[in-house]
Amino acid sequence: MHNIICFETEWLYNSHKGNQFKLETKSLLDCLSNFYNCNIIHRHILLKENLQYYLDYFTKDKRKFSKYDIVYFACHGRSHTISLEGKDDDIDLIELANINKDFFANKIVHFSSCQTLANDKVALKFKQQTGAKLVTGYKSSVDAMRSAIADLAYFNELMHIKNVGVILNDTSNFRKTYNSLLEELKFQAV
Repeated sequence: MHNIICFETEWLYNSHKGNQFKLETKSLLDCLSNFYNCNIIHRHILLKENLQYYLDYFTKDKRKFSKYDIVYFACHGRSHTISLEGKDDDIDLIELANINKDFFANKIVHFSSCQTLANDKVALKFKQQTGAKLVTGYKSSVDAMRSAIADLAYFNELMHIKNVGVILNDTSNFRKTYNSLLEELKFQAV
């Protein structure tokens, strides 16, 4: 069984003009939790300091949080970057890796954000630097509802498999079933 830690930015009142909506990942995660009886930790992050605090907190007591093997970022993004609310709070993947490498070790890290995995080399470097088991996300600008549907389908698939490397395989059941949506969003797995 996989358990999830989700870091989500503000959507409804965010400072990114034109990108305001009421979709929150908590209800999607509650659906997974209820169906699979998995554990979910959901935290809002607005600034780098918030993210740093939680990464340090969850790393400090590794034994307690070791069963949480999926890290889910639900935020705005751009090429190899996640965007938080503060003026200077964009974090590129290498900076994120350097903030707390140990936190991501042996975890599946999913970026549900526009273009965060657009640069294959940076995504692979993040994976190598952190020791993450699998890094996934989107290479294009994504529609919020479609990416939420893809995220739910992706986590549903992860709950059924032990070897997460199968997600990398273009002939996996997940890829076959959701091929059109994954291609539209340019889903990437490294």
